[in-house]
Amino acid sequence: MKSLVETLKESYSATPALKANFKDFVAVLEDVNRRRAEAGEAPVSAEELRDAFREINPQTRFEPQFKLNDRTFEAVRTIYTVELPALSDAERAEAHERVKEILERRMAPTTDGYYALATLGEALRADGFDSRAYGGRGVKQLLIDAFPEDAAEAEYDEAHSPHHFIRLDSLEPYGEPAPTRDERVARVAGRPHDIDIVDLRRRFEFILTSTVPAPDGWYELVKITPALKARGFDFRAMGFYKLKDLLKALYGTALEIEERGDAEHPNKKFMRLPDDDQLHLLPTELAADRRESDDETWAPARTPAVRPQPRQAADGHVKTALEKLLDFAFFPAPAGRNGLDLALGHLAATARPERWYYGRMDPGTYPLLKNFLTITFERLQYEDSIGANDPRYEPKILVEGRFATFNTGLCDPYSEPIYALFKQNERLSDSRPWTFMAFVGSRAMGQYDMTGKFGARLPQAAHYYNSTAELSFDVRRDITVPNLDHYIDHCNRLPFDFLRYFGPQNFNYDRPRTRDFYEELAEAIKNDPMVLARMRTQIEGAIDDAKGMLRWNYRRAIPIYYPKAKAISLLLPLMLGNATKPNVALVMSLTPSGDYVATTIYTLGMAYAGARLLCGPENDWLKIGDVFGPIF
Repeated sequence: MKSLVETLKESYSATPALKANFKDFVAVLEDVNRRRAEAGEAPVSAEELRDAFREINPQTRFEPQFKLNDRTFEAVRTIYTVELPALSDAERAEAHERVKEILERRMAPTTDGYYALATLGEALRADGFDSRAYGGRGVKQLLIDAFPEDAAEAEYDEAHSPHHFIRLDSLEPYGEPAPTRDERVARVAGRPHDIDIVDLRRRFEFILTSTVPAPDGWYELVKITPALKARGFDFRAMGFYKLKDLLKALYGTALEIEERGDAEHPNKKFMRLPDDDQLHLLPTELAADRRESDDETWAPARTPAVRPQPRQAADGHVKTALEKLLDFAFFPAPAGRNGLDLALGHLAATARPERWYYGRMDPGTYPLLKNFLTITFERLQYEDSIGANDPRYEPKILVEGRFATFNTGLCDPYSEPIYALFKQNERLSDSRPWTFMAFVGSRAMGQYDMTGKFGARLPQAAHYYNSTAELSFDVRRDITVPNLDHYIDHCNRLPFDFLRYFGPQNFNYDRPRTRDFYEELAEAIKNDPMVLARMRTQIEGAIDDAKGMLRWNYRRAIPIYYPKAKAISLLLPLMLGNATKPNVALVMSLTPSGDYVATTIYTLGMAYAGARLLCGPENDWLKIGDVFGPIF
């Protein structure tokens, strides 16, 4: 009869030798009891399983339970390992062919022949390939076993830490090569020769003990950096790249850091100051970790990168809001995926539930949310440019050191504002100065701690108007329609049934509705005086009916932000043809004389997108369920 320890080793035979190896404890318990049931043995309890773990390795620890996606987990941390079972020839050949087929189809290496393991593994997983099915191997180990000659040249690139790169020369990838890795030296913190480590430790401990609460003597790491910053203790200016670099320099081998999470945040890290019997372990001088150089003058190795100039627009081309956002930041994504679309999915999941698409089917690309975010960013850039010379103005796109953020204008289910967080783009060949990190709330902790990075005053949302009077229709004012031919030129925004019924009878309406289709239809309408007069009469009649309804209920006019004019306009619902409910919207702008002028016409999709920038429109004629997207 097998002992519990032997059964446990079988169940955990593929444990890698890592100091931070987390597994689902419940899954291990179930697997062990399944094996014991097959052998006709009684199941064991969770406590018996914990004792067996400790018998194998006394250093094994068990993290508290926490919930994720309605599942309860308990993590076990251990550092023992068992040798991986060897791959058979059939398994090796199968893995080789499967990996080769996926990578040749999905991604290409850099121009110098290297694959980044992070994106390579993501490409395999996206195609349903599980490296763990081969004896519990990770992606790197499986590549070494399946491509022994190629993987012999695998390298660990310190300059691009923590990325692994690997060569697979036997592959013939499809598509253009990926960008070459930047040539740069590894980041090493340079520090001055004359730094007094004892005095530095005394200053650090004074700030720590007087400002950071620690009832049990353990200090939470995420609270230390803001406390130091508030007291003017800038460890980065001293040449320490991270807080942990400073702690190691101050305490050496006496440094104690533990993960002591709770149910809500299971991976919180804490540190404790050394006891009196450890004082002899404290360093008395700074360790020599600078690179040797003939120049003895000290300068920090990590100098801030100069932001590259944004790409210039082509002659006669005005950059769209989307182009401005993509010029501002790089949105990372695995091979074959769109980084901005992935970010939008994250934002949709973080914000209050809302429908972010037109029509009946969800395309999965969040078109309404993309319009909302890009126009919001463009407005924030515009506000910052206007307020740049005002010393009292607080920037809407806030930059603090290596991080940048802006308020998305959305909120989470708890009514907390959501911010877009970016870090400095370290790819020096990239013209975009920032890399997207996440959409986070003001209460986020850990690496997304907003107050720790930007202080207590976070940026405000975009503002589109100066007075709430701009948001309402003044029934005392008149509405003029200066040029109906403009609506004919934009007939792609008119309902198709209306165009077909009142348009030229000899026009071919059954061919694909492309841009050329509508340009030719507009020309055919203007070349037929009777058709043009008939359509003008229909549009004028619809506008007169809408004016009459507006006199009775001024709330039918919905405010929108008009990006082209950087101003507020109002939407007036129109019913063209035989429609029984609005099927198009008239855009009205207030003139200096005080009257309204009808500037253009919108589809209901365009109308909803413009109104959503100000707030979620709640009106009897503009509802997302009845809206279809713009044609162009």
